[in-house]
Amino acid sequence: MSDFLSNFNKDNYKKEREEPPVKRQPAEQPEEKSLEPEPAVEVSETQRTESRRQKTELTEVDESYQGKQKRKKRLIIIGVMALVFLSLVVYYQMSHVKMPNFTDKELSEARVWATENKLQVETEQEYSLDKAANTVLKQSVKAGNRVKKGDTIRLTSSKGPDPDQQIKLPDFSAMSKQEAENWIEENKATNLSLIEEYSDEVEKGKQLRFEIANAEVTQQNYRRKDAAKVFYSKGKETYKKDITVPDFGRKNRSEVETWARNNEIAMTYEEATSNDIPADSVISQNIAANEKVAKKDAMTVVVSLGKGFTIPNFADYTLEDAANAVDGVQVQAKGVYTNDLPYGQLVSQSVAAGTVLNAKDELKVQVLYSLGQPYLKDLRGNTLEGDLQKYFYDEFQSKGANINYVIRHVDSDQPKGTVVGMSTHSVYLPLEHTVSIDISLGNLGSAPNSFPNNQQQGTGGGSDDPQNME
Repeated sequence: MSDFLSNFNKDNYKKEREEPPVKRQPAEQPEEKSLEPEPAVEVSETQRTESRRQKTELTEVDESYQGKQKRKKRLIIIGVMALVFLSLVVYYQMSHVKMPNFTDKELSEARVWATENKLQVETEQEYSLDKAANTVLKQSVKAGNRVKKGDTIRLTSSKGPDPDQQIKLPDFSAMSKQEAENWIEENKATNLSLIEEYSDEVEKGKQLRFEIANAEVTQQNYRRKDAAKVFYSKGKETYKKDITVPDFGRKNRSEVETWARNNEIAMTYEEATSNDIPADSVISQNIAANEKVAKKDAMTVVVSLGKGFTIPNFADYTLEDAANAVDGVQVQAKGVYTNDLPYGQLVSQSVAAGTVLNAKDELKVQVLYSLGQPYLKDLRGNTLEGDLQKYFYDEFQSKGANINYVIRHVDSDQPKGTVVGMSTHSVYLPLEHTVSIDISLGNLGSAPNSFPNNQQQGTGGGSDDPQNME
């Protein structure tokens, strides 16, 4: 043993460390071996004993080795257990999520969170006066608790206030707009609208009117879902004079109407005839061009009716000349019988003298002149019964005299149908009068008495019955 260790003294050890390793030469190509086996090398018993002795002398026994091995095993076991526990913790953390508090939050927010964390959501809804629609009211898992992914959570959300609930409406006329807004918010009457309008009569902030859309709904049976409007005054509206008035001279009326409508001007249109300005064109305006006006201001323009036709006094014209008295106007001149006016004097005209007619008027005037009193001439001997109707109409009735006749058929030697007698003739008559006329039957050879007892009366219709010829 000492000899063996002496070979590893300090100097020899250093020497061996310092000596470079011997570089081996590449082995030569071995010759082809013989097929005969090499003789076995015999090892003596002494050499084996010496080798075991050397190994035994080189082994050094460590008394703490067994304790270290036990501690190592305990540490391994503890590590494995810790690793398993950590794995379980990690698995639990990964398979479970912490439930947030969704109360008073939007239902959509809870749905998004559930989708992201692989949870199913069941929802229920109930009316709530305090919470807006789709707000979470309750949740099945308390906030802070963990829930396994894939499980189902139940959420109760608000449907908002009950729309069918009846609401007692206040007296809005006694409330300001702000008080009305507070009442609407408190009672969640979202279908009741507050609208402001300008008013020249009602003070700002006061109620103008209250309207319910459904005629069957009253203030007594009003429900939250019923649409209604409360109008409040904004006071009198004032505008700045910042609108420039154009020159409308000779402009068409439609152009003025468009400008007035676009600028909210209260335009008044007056009309007048003009021989120079075409019809529907502006003659004048009460506010000069380039002046400034404001919205709702009043303005007036005069629009041309075209050429005017002044009606004269037809007393200055004769019956024959009246028809051509006014160029462009149809004059219907006619003579009528009168009781007290001389022949040719004006009786009446349908349009007063001095009146100016325009294209919108009926350009027609009726003028009547006096023909004096009606005169009945002698019709005996020459006039036939069939001519009486035309004669009395053309001569009297068409000219305003209600002169009629009745006929009597009498025996006579005159040709049948000839006028052989008249109760009145060759005289001026009043405007109301009836004449008796005898008509020959043509059945006698000599002249009969003028008015026999057997007589028939008639009118100019050729019949035996009296007839009014008017």
